[in-house]
Amino acid sequence: MGKFVDDTSLEEIGNHRWKACLQKGWRIGRVPNGGYVLAIVGRAISQSLSGADPLSINAFYLEPTTLGEAEIHVEILRLGKGTQFATARMYQEGSLKVIANAAYTDLDKLKGPTNTVMTMPDVPSFDAVDVPAHNVLEIHSTIDTRIVKGREFFDSQEPTGTGEFIAYMQHVDGAPIGVIDLLMFGDMIPPPSFTLVPNVGWVPTVEMTIQLRGAPAPGPILCHARSHTLIRGVTEQDSEIWDSNGDLVAVGRQTMKVRSIS
Repeated sequence: MGKFVDDTSLEEIGNHRWKACLQKGWRIGRVPNGGYVLAIVGRAISQSLSGADPLSINAFYLEPTTLGEAEIHVEILRLGKGTQFATARMYQEGSLKVIANAAYTDLDKLKGPTNTVMTMPDVPSFDAVDVPAHNVLEIHSTIDTRIVKGREFFDSQEPTGTGEFIAYMQHVDGAPIGVIDLLMFGDMIPPPSFTLVPNVGWVPTVEMTIQLRGAPAPGPILCHARSHTLIRGVTEQDSEIWDSNGDLVAVGRQTMKVRSIS
């Protein structure tokens, strides 16, 4: 099934209690990517709800996680006919690292009116975009990230003022992208705040919400991320994820702190 499925796998150790092991290949510097961590939490909730799909999940990151074992404790709040609700907490060495609240459903059974004012960005095809030279982090050995808008920042390392990145993404090992994968990919694109001010270092996530609209079609996904404000070191990141059929499959928003290189 691929590295992502292996590295987000869980062992049941009690009633709605799960053991995970955070693996190499998903780090930004020394810290596991927040989307990877959210995917582990999201999988624990899904398995506690008999394989239901995330509809919306909101997580707060209390402390950075580390490689190694973690426990996820899931509390089921309500089992509805179409929507189930749960909360989950991730612990490492007794410390609370992440807390998440979520609504889950069966995405294949969603029905109702449809309309959107958003459109998929007009970009070249995936095969026409080269892997950029900025792929130097550990996580880039796992995720194929191809920037199609904002590449000039990585050439000059100077802010462009756009507050925007657009990128194709897929697993390096060619594994298919599933529903839980979208929780990870929602945090995988470089932070657009890099383009707003000079000397940006780490941009840690304080809070993140991912909302799903459907399972992605086979093939790479396209992520469009924007940061409209950066005020006293705090920024937001709004993201859209489009599948290879041009369907919007996820939207997200993060609250992030921007830390400058001293």
